[in-house]
Amino acid sequence: MKLHAAWSQRLKLWAEGNKLRAEGDKLWAEGNKLRAEGNKLRAEGDKLQAEGDKLRAEGNKLWAEAILAAYGNITLSWTMETEHGECTLENGDRYAEDQSKEADAA
Repeated sequence: MKLHAAWSQRLKLWAEGNKLRAEGDKLWAEGNKLRAEGNKLRAEGDKLQAEGDKLRAEGNKLWAEAILAAYGNITLSWTMETEHGECTLENGDRYAEDQSKEADAA
């Protein structure tokens, strides 16, 4: 292959390579946008989980205050076999997820 033909072929390959690189750059930019959006969504999810944790802690505090008011300082045990957990007091009283339904029926 003569030098001029080789140079011409090189320029064609470079032009094709530049097109592919430009397409790759576009995909990188789109990926960066999606990553930024994902980061925003993860941050929002973290914020909501933190708010949920605060509410759960508030519920636990209310429960502890109610136990102290009703029985004083007693022993209780927790099991987490259900989504909301079950609490058994040392006197045998058991409070579970469905406890509020039983109280509403009474």
